[in-house]
Amino acid sequence: MSTPGASSSVARRLESELDSKLVQLSRFDTLEDSASVLLKQIDGLLAELGEVNDTMSREASSTPGGTATAMHKLQRHREILHDLQQEFSRSKAQLKAATERDQLLSSVQNDIREHRVATSRASDQLLRERNAIGMSSRAADDVLDQAAATRDALFQQRGGFSGMSGKLKQLASLVPQVNSLLTAIGRRQRRDKVILASVIGICTALIIIYGFG
Repeated sequence: MSTPGASSSVARRLESELDSKLVQLSRFDTLEDSASVLLKQIDGLLAELGEVNDTMSREASSTPGGTATAMHKLQRHREILHDLQQEFSRSKAQLKAATERDQLLSSVQNDIREHRVATSRASDQLLRERNAIGMSSRAADDVLDQAAATRDALFQQRGGFSGMSGKLKQLASLVPQVNSLLTAIGRRQRRDKVILASVIGICTALIIIYGFG
């Protein structure tokens, strides 16, 4: 059976070790793996210290004489255990809150990233659609320009046809005069042939007469 002094010494060692580990725990910002291991160690040490305090309580109750001194030490160790438990609970709660805050921020950042990606994709789609609309508009403008050029060409051709029609009408009006002129020329040629033939005939006759006269 252990003595009250021995239990008190074990309690002091555990309290010192717990104090050191709580200082280490305060250096963590979130519940990472190392912090989780440290939490388990502190939780085990607190349970062990609680058992030592219970042992000290039983020893103080069974020790005749000096009970007041033993109870005073026991009360002091219990107060230290309570303070250590409170510090441990506070540190663990802070780590949990910090971890939840980081997880929330990470989730928000992921949402923002996804939103930016979705927005970028939507912007790219809108840009492609705008480019397609611009190309269609330019193609429509080209077709309209070609149609306008074709219309102008047709107008010019129609003007040319109108001029040709006028000239043809003028030629048609001159046809009777041309026919009359050709007819007169034909009559003149026939008359000249008759005259020429008569002259040749007369000359031939004169030559024959002169040759046999």
